[in-house]
Amino acid sequence: MIGIVLDASGLLAEARSSRQLSMNTLADVSGVPVSTISRIESGKVEPTWSMMNRILTAAGFQFEPRLADTGADEPFAGIIRRLNTASPEDRARIVGRFPSVARLALVARRTKARRVHLATGFGEALNSLNQQNQSPVVSSLEAFAGDASQSRSFSPVIYVTDPEKVNDFNDATRTSPQVMFLLPITTNVEAATRDVDGVAMVSREWALLDSLASPGRQPDVTLPLLTNLTMEYVL
Repeated sequence: MIGIVLDASGLLAEARSSRQLSMNTLADVSGVPVSTISRIESGKVEPTWSMMNRILTAAGFQFEPRLADTGADEPFAGIIRRLNTASPEDRARIVGRFPSVARLALVARRTKARRVHLATGFGEALNSLNQQNQSPVVSSLEAFAGDASQSRSFSPVIYVTDPEKVNDFNDATRTSPQVMFLLPITTNVEAATRDVDGVAMVSREWALLDSLASPGRQPDVTLPLLTNLTMEYVL
């Protein structure tokens, strides 16, 4: 089966190539004008799903568009942008959507997420990352509190330049008593980063989203903080 990662033009070109079909033959078997097939393959026309299904089925393929988790943090950036542009009376309502939005970008499923064993204190771990020039950005409950001196999360979240190149941390196991997530710094994270007493941290809103998106009991612990933030917007 051909992967849906291609756009319509690439998908159609791959289908014809793999079947060794000319445009004219494909037009004859599908009933779609050769001019339309040519324009789709050249990128001049964006076909509907039903049109693509008709053409690819005629070529002997099963057209099955599938949803795939991107592992991106765009849902967080999107809701925060909406929050920043909302009227004062709408902000509390938008914050109330954070738990649902958090499920769209779970920490453990984020692209290049690394789950490591936290054998030292949180402050020591942050120092180690700084010494490795990983430009750590603190998130989760630590960032919400604006204090990186100790761990407040069941699973702290720290953004770094490249999680795969971080040393001094072993990958976590099922028996690890304390787990920390290392995630790559993205453009969205950079936009949400601020300096708090010399420590790079994400905004309080982003921190709550990461905390709500963390595994285990952490989302339950975070909900009261979400209520507090909602009250701040109401007042």
